[in-house]
Amino acid sequence: MERRAPKTLVDYAWYQDGNGMIGLVPKVKLPPFTRIVEEYIAGGMVGAIKIDMGAIETDDLEVTLAEPNPSTIKMFGLTNGDEKPFTFRAAYKGAGSQVDKFKVQVYGRVIGLELGELERKKLSETSCKITWTKLKMEYAGEVLMDIDLISGKEEVGGVDRRAGINAALGL
Repeated sequence: MERRAPKTLVDYAWYQDGNGMIGLVPKVKLPPFTRIVEEYIAGGMVGAIKIDMGAIETDDLEVTLAEPNPSTIKMFGLTNGDEKPFTFRAAYKGAGSQVDKFKVQVYGRVIGLELGELERKKLSETSCKITWTKLKMEYAGEVLMDIDLISGKEEVGGVDRRAGINAALGL
């Protein structure tokens, strides 16, 4: 049994299309992950089970910018096939001096912009919604997830969850 205080997010950085946006991104909401399942019950069963349908729901990332950012606004015009890299890098620190690296990189497009309320002598935050087609998540150098929605790749915890499906399809 592991017993320790949790590690703390001590700092992070946001990159869009390879450009660091240090000091310009006060908040990032990474996408939640949900397996698509179907509830199933048949004769003789005491209760329903949820059957994995072999797919995941994709939700968007949400990024809050401290100002209307021209390069982000221009990305609102991207279409399918024009995806750009967006990267979240974080430092987690626990007891002692060790710092763990956490990285989530997606290839996606800006599909939503909300310029918010503009008021004198206040920050003009812009909310940005990013849809993605590829995602890779790493923690302390270990790849936790590597998903490519279009090419049918889904590796989680080092396990290729679609190996058998892709083999059956001749991919």
